[in-house]
Amino acid sequence: MKAKRGRAAKGSPDETRLRTNGNLLLKSLPESEMARLRPHLRPYTTVVNEELHCRRDSDPDVFFPVESVSSLIVEGIDGSGVEVATVGTDGMVGLPLFINSEIVDFNAVTQIPGRGFRMPRRTLVRELAAKGTFADHLEEYTEVLLLCIGQSCFCSRMHNQLERSARWLLSFDDRSPHSAFPVTQEFFSQMLGTRRATVSVAVKELKRRKLIVTERRSFRILDREGLESVACECYRSVRAEYDALKRKWAVP
Repeated sequence: MKAKRGRAAKGSPDETRLRTNGNLLLKSLPESEMARLRPHLRPYTTVVNEELHCRRDSDPDVFFPVESVSSLIVEGIDGSGVEVATVGTDGMVGLPLFINSEIVDFNAVTQIPGRGFRMPRRTLVRELAAKGTFADHLEEYTEVLLLCIGQSCFCSRMHNQLERSARWLLSFDDRSPHSAFPVTQEFFSQMLGTRRATVSVAVKELKRRKLIVTERRSFRILDREGLESVACECYRSVRAEYDALKRKWAVP
């Protein structure tokens, strides 16, 4: 999957201070740690299909989305890819850098465009060595993300397309501040690892039940409660873990 690199956008220190609370992980940190991080956080703006992180980077950054949502994708030798998790305002893009892995090969590709903050790897390494709240919270977030990845594998094997489609849409909604998702059905099918025709049937059924609407190559949820009733148990399991994490961090 070919993609462009994330681009740093212009922004003043005051803008940085105001916007960091849009990311759950950054918002959970005490001011003493944010004071150390803030000079190293650079605003970025990303577009659809833009690659924020891949293992091949020689000097990669980590990313804290404020508006955007990225898919963590595992690619085959033929270039095809399947989504195993999503990262948005809830956390950080750059799991392989956190665990210092040379073999974990997730590519992070933007699905919902927007802004956020990027931070150099050397700053990440320094903060992890400090063993403060940032290191603790990043470890806890990674545990939940790994649970999400495992649940995604289970879901692909055990649940039908309608349930999986509802789960996918809800997961994106949880991690994005936007009311509509600029995602095509073709991409939808690629991320779920299934045929476009199969996804089309599921989308038509969700529209028939007036749970979603498609408009200008995008999706919008009309009835979230109804969509949750259609989604499989995987959505509720992962959502419960994220909610528990927010309570632990005392983040509203």
